[in-house]
This record gives sequence, structure tokens and C-alpha cells, in this order.
Amino acid sequence: MSSTSPPFSSSSSSSSASIEQTLRETFAQLESGFNQSAILRGEPTRAQTHLKQLTNKMADGKKLIKEYERRAKEEVEEEGNNNNNNSMAARLDQIQLTKKRMVSELNRFVTMKKAAQNAIAEKQAAIAETTRVSSSSAAQVSRLAGVMPTFQKMHEIKENDDLREMDSQQLVQHGRGMMNQTDKSVSRSKKIVHETIEMGAVTAAKLKEQTQKLDEITDELDELQFSVRKSLNLVRDITKGLASDRCVITLMLLVALGVVAVIIVKATGADKKKSSSPAPAPEGASARRLLLHAIEYSLM
Repeated sequence: MSSTSPPFSSSSSSSSASIEQTLRETFAQLESGFNQSAILRGEPTRAQTHLKQLTNKMADGKKLIKEYERRAKEEVEEEGNNNNNNSMAARLDQIQLTKKRMVSELNRFVTMKKAAQNAIAEKQAAIAETTRVSSSSAAQVSRLAGVMPTFQKMHEIKENDDLREMDSQQLVQHGRGMMNQTDKSVSRSKKIVHETIEMGAVTAAKLKEQTQKLDEITDELDELQFSVRKSLNLVRDITKGLASDRCVITLMLLVALGVVAVIIVKATGADKKKSSSPAPAPEGASARRLLLHAIEYSLM
């Protein structure tokens, strides 16, 4: 793929609209790259290089999606002083919908990538199996080629001794025997070749099955990683909620204790007792009263 991926920048100067436009261009390039079936289904080394370029572009797209969400939320917060809460909520919902659509588009390319990887792996396995079968067949032929000279030497010895003494009928029978032995040797060679081909087919099927299992394991690991991240975000949100709830509960408890204290004071009438108790007599008045009583007692 000759086109280069757009430069990725996480600076805050890029607006969410420009990031979204860059994402559209990235998705268009990915679509064009995966549609080049002649490269993906051609020579495996070239197909792997092309697929690696598409994988790097998908990684850039993932980063751009995160940057778009962050920058769009910052823009909403900056405009929050001029708009009401309903408008901010609508903008945030629109951002989430746009992000979901982008993630869905990226997941579609991930599926196309896995299909291309499977096709490349199958082609590599077929090429390897063909090479192995060819090597095995060449070895068998070489082995047979090594046996045939010995067989020929044995018959040459016999021919040197007996052919001169044989008549035409005996020579025909001798030739037919040699032809039968040659046919049997060729049949054995064919049988070995067929067994090698069957063994190669079984090996290719096992390799394909193992590749599918590895893809399933990769998918399960991706789902597990996503679940762990989601759980961590949920725990973080719950922790923040518990902290704010504790502050509210403490404030309510203090208010409740104050109300209970006021009710207890009103119920016991402690404030009325303080107001109704007589004021103590002045010390000078008590002394005069005692003096008057003493005078009256002395006159009696």
C-alpha cells in the first residue's frame, strides 16, 4: 500500500472536527487496503508486509478515537458556561454515539484482518506441505534410483551367463519377468507418493485447526482485557460515589444531632427553669432584715 497514514498528533490544538476528518480518511485508506485482494491472496511475504501496514494504520485509528473523545469532551466543558445542562447532555450523547460508530467501524477492519491472516497462514501451510511432499518424492525416487542399478547388475550377470544359452521363448519369458518386477516397483513408488500426499493433507488440516484455536484464544484474551478495564472504571466510579456519600451522610448526622438536642431541651424544660427561678436577694437587704428582727426581739 503506497499511501502513508496521516500523522497522529495528541496536541490540544486539534479540534474534534479535524480529528474526526482524519479518522474518516484513515478508514477510507483501510477500506482500500483490504480491498486489494490481489496482494492479500498473492505471495505470502508481500501479503504479510501489506497486512502489517494496515495493522499499523488500525493502531493509529484507535489512538485517534481516544483523542477525539477527549478533545470533544474538553470542547463541551469549555462551552458549558454559555449553554444549559440539557444542551451539554445532548452534546455528550452525540459524542458517545459518534465514538460507538467509529469503534464499530474499526472492529469491522479487525475482523477483515483476522480473515486475511487465516488466508495467509493457510497458503503458507499449503506451500510448506507441497515443498515437503516434493522433497519426500525426490528422496523416494533417489532411493529407487539407487536400487535399480543393483537390480540391473544382478540381471546383467545372469544375462552374461544364460542369455547365450536361451532360445527365443525363454528370452521372451525372461523379458516379461523383468517387466513385471519393474511394474511392481513403480506401483510401490506410487503407493508411497499417495501416502505422502494423504499425510500432508492431514497435517494441513491440523495446522488449520490449531490456527483457528489460536485465533479464538486471542479473541478471548481481548474480551478479558476489555472486561478488566471496564471493571476498573466501575470500581473507580463506585469509590468516588462512596466518598461523596460519606460527606453527605456526615452532614445529615450533624443536623440530626442538633435537632435531637433542641427537642430534648424543649422536652425537659431546662430553659424555662432558668427563666422562672427567683433572683437572689441582695446582700444588703438581708442584713437589714436580720437587724430589724433583732430590734423587735430586744423590745419584747
